[in-house]
Amino acid sequence: MKRLLIVSALMLILGAGAAFGASDTANHDVTMTVSEVVLIDLNDNSTVSLTTSAPALGGQDPVGGTDTSKLLQYTSLVASGLTRNITVEWGALDAAPAGTSLKLEATSVPASCGTAAAQLTISNVAQPLITGIGSCATGTGASGAALEYTFSVDTVTSLVVGEVRTVTITFTLTDAA
Repeated sequence: MKRLLIVSALMLILGAGAAFGASDTANHDVTMTVSEVVLIDLNDNSTVSLTTSAPALGGQDPVGGTDTSKLLQYTSLVASGLTRNITVEWGALDAAPAGTSLKLEATSVPASCGTAAAQLTISNVAQPLITGIGSCATGTGASGAALEYTFSVDTVTSLVVGEVRTVTITFTLTDAA
């Protein structure tokens, strides 16, 4: 009886070792693809209001206003060696008040998110604002390319008190030509 118990115990131990030593696997492939992305937005869509004001001294030209409240935020994923540009324009029938112009400059463009052009005068012709944009994301919230609008007085004698113009500014992120 004692011998039967010892043999049974040995068989259990050997059988358990064989069961614990057995293994099996299963596998499969996972394909991961980076898709092209082209997204552009502003930190908010509220209206920017710019007004002329009196100069510091009589005899000087009136002063136009500036605004730096807007951030241009974009995500761009491009194929190797390709870049994108952001252009800016206003509508075909839009115009600044007589004797004035609206200028724009992108400042604080994140390092890997393109190169800003010098200050430009907005018109109904699309102009490059930021060029050489590769694969990047500017961030959201308080991040992005800062926009500085400047309302300039160009010809004092053409100004008309009370003239108000509202223009729609359009930013377009496109493949570089």
